[in-house]
Amino acid sequence: MKRFLLLMLLTIGATSFSYANNVQVSNVSIVNNGPGDITVKFDLSWENSWRVNVGPANYDGVWVFFKYKAPGGQWKHINLTGSDNVIPSGFSVYQTSNFYKTGAVIYRSAANLGTGNISVTNIQLGVVSNLPYDIDLKAFAVEMVYIPTAPFRPFLGDGNGTQESSYALHYADNTATTSSVIPITCDANSLDDAELETDGIYVYSIDTIQTTSPLGSLDPFPTFKNFWCMKYEISQAGYRDFLNTLDSLQQSSRVNMAVTSAKGTNVQGASASSFGYYIEIAKPAVLDTPATFGLDGNGNNVFDEASDGEWKACSYLNWMDLAAYLDWAGLAPMSEIGYEYICRGASSAGANAANFGEFAWGNNKITSTAFAVSNANTANEYVSNSSTTLGNAVYLSTASNYVLRTGVFATASSNRTTSGASYYGVMDLSGNVEEYMIHLGSVAGRSCKYVPNGNGEIAASGNAKLSVGGAGFWPGMEGNFTTSNTTTCSGTCEVSGSAGIRLRGGGASSTSSELAISDRSAAFTPTARTLSRGGRGVLYNR
Repeated sequence: MKRFLLLMLLTIGATSFSYANNVQVSNVSIVNNGPGDITVKFDLSWENSWRVNVGPANYDGVWVFFKYKAPGGQWKHINLTGSDNVIPSGFSVYQTSNFYKTGAVIYRSAANLGTGNISVTNIQLGVVSNLPYDIDLKAFAVEMVYIPTAPFRPFLGDGNGTQESSYALHYADNTATTSSVIPITCDANSLDDAELETDGIYVYSIDTIQTTSPLGSLDPFPTFKNFWCMKYEISQAGYRDFLNTLDSLQQSSRVNMAVTSAKGTNVQGASASSFGYYIEIAKPAVLDTPATFGLDGNGNNVFDEASDGEWKACSYLNWMDLAAYLDWAGLAPMSEIGYEYICRGASSAGANAANFGEFAWGNNKITSTAFAVSNANTANEYVSNSSTTLGNAVYLSTASNYVLRTGVFATASSNRTTSGASYYGVMDLSGNVEEYMIHLGSVAGRSCKYVPNGNGEIAASGNAKLSVGGAGFWPGMEGNFTTSNTTTCSGTCEVSGSAGIRLRGGGASSTSSELAISDRSAAFTPTARTLSRGGRGVLYNR
């Protein structure tokens, strides 16, 4: 079988432990070992990997997935079997329990503790054996962080008895909660319903919530059970690569400008480049031929050069854009409970205490100095005057509506505070771009049960599309824009609405208080694409 290899790299960034991680997939091929024994073979490398058995007791890894295209056809997802895998010594593989798997996470095994650069050769993953001959093949890689099951109920909210962040989750006004028998509530506001504001919501076990105590139905909902989280926000290179696997109709739904626009057209409008957004049309769509997209941060009409901004966080995403990307990548949205847990963490010694106004790095100290950016738009973009003692983040005071490279504050000398890392090593959860979370304070959000991972394929319309009749739901399915309506999946199961979503973490146009872990004040126009909205995905143990 003849195979043509096209390699795609989605994520290049940094962690609290490292410089840029330079994830690379190479030497990708299809191996046919006989009937029913087909594998995809590849090499994988990334920098500054880690696995630790103390403190966070977690590790990083790389989510890999693959797309193929037959001559004259469209890009399709390659499903994996979970069998016939060949994983080199010192490494392990995680795949979901689904009959067909959309991808795999490659990570250090338990016997491979430590930190440092990784190079793994001759990995093989079993492939569903109905691939046609003479296909083009693309490999994608996204750096992930393993979030272990919480050994103790984490704090929710940051109330210290006297004050708390706006509309923070709490036991009572200004009082954070950890006990599972205490209902979670919040102050009255226009964004949450009476269940969260008055009656309260209980979290008795991992991955479930309920609205009555002590008896009631357990509603599956993502809380504190182990999962994988993208180490960085989606980059502009990642979103470009997504767009370049879609047909022209799908592309039209996921950008703001006509895909037939002239070469050099910024897909979010002419002003977007002023805020650090550089995805442009490199080749307009013609008839049935989709557009080709590229990045042009230096404005010379030559695309995807070293200084064109591939590593910047992707902003200007509405919820439907993010949902489509996550479905295509086999990932899923996180909940706002999961968000606070990733930030704050828990250890074998107990829950990590909440501090009023704390950011993702665990304290409420943050620099307000306007950043001086060097090597702009390159893989080595950095802030030359970042604080060496306070938390660093991209927000209104420091970057004034301008997004930066994901993980930009991680250096060889940075610590958790100065790099802006969460307890588990996830980057930029405070600042750069606001991120979409499943909302606890609405029927539409709470009814998103199970929350399945994406299936690798999106609808012909360009929307995320989950399995019809499936047990799980994402916010905005069936065009739901009404927060008091139950989320369902009985018709198209497309994500064409946004009910059940909330923004957390703040971004380039936010004030410092909006970057706090527990701040829940952000409201949004459901379909708007703005300069500070983006996001990331997670991989649930489904």
